[in-house]
Amino acid sequence: MKKLIFLFIVATFISCDTKTIEINKEGGTWNSWDESGVSKKATIGSESDLEIAMAFYNAYGDMELDKMVDLSEDIVKFHPGNLAGVVDVNTSNTDFVVERQSTFESIKRTLHNVTPISTVGSENYTIVSINFTEEITYKDGSTSKDHYFERIHVSNGKVNRVVQWMRPSE
Repeated sequence: MKKLIFLFIVATFISCDTKTIEINKEGGTWNSWDESGVSKKATIGSESDLEIAMAFYNAYGDMELDKMVDLSEDIVKFHPGNLAGVVDVNTSNTDFVVERQSTFESIKRTLHNVTPISTVGSENYTIVSINFTEEITYKDGSTSKDHYFERIHVSNGKVNRVVQWMRPSE
């Protein structure tokens, strides 16, 4: 009887197969701006680029403009959510952001989600998508509250583009 139980246990272990499950780590389409014109698959981006983008995001909300400069390339292409067009921001100084925040007393941001996105084959380039609500208290005591979807582009460890979409929260 002991031999039968032993054989049954051995047969059970021998017959067990290891299952390999493949997980697709890339998908969708990302239309690139390179000369190939070939769409690439999206994938999860770099964790270090995510940290850079979040430090930049937090620096704006905390009104730490010098920190924003440290995290940026010399020129950052800014696509504001409340204006048409693209602004080339010279980050050798803080004049643009000082002007933009000149009427602010404080900024309160509530983060909803963050996703770093890269494309297959790209190196040192991540687009960090951030969804948040921003409440601004102005120096005159009034407030505004808006919902943003923002993409912060990080290339070679520096922010080089910020694209915003905005809608009123209330």
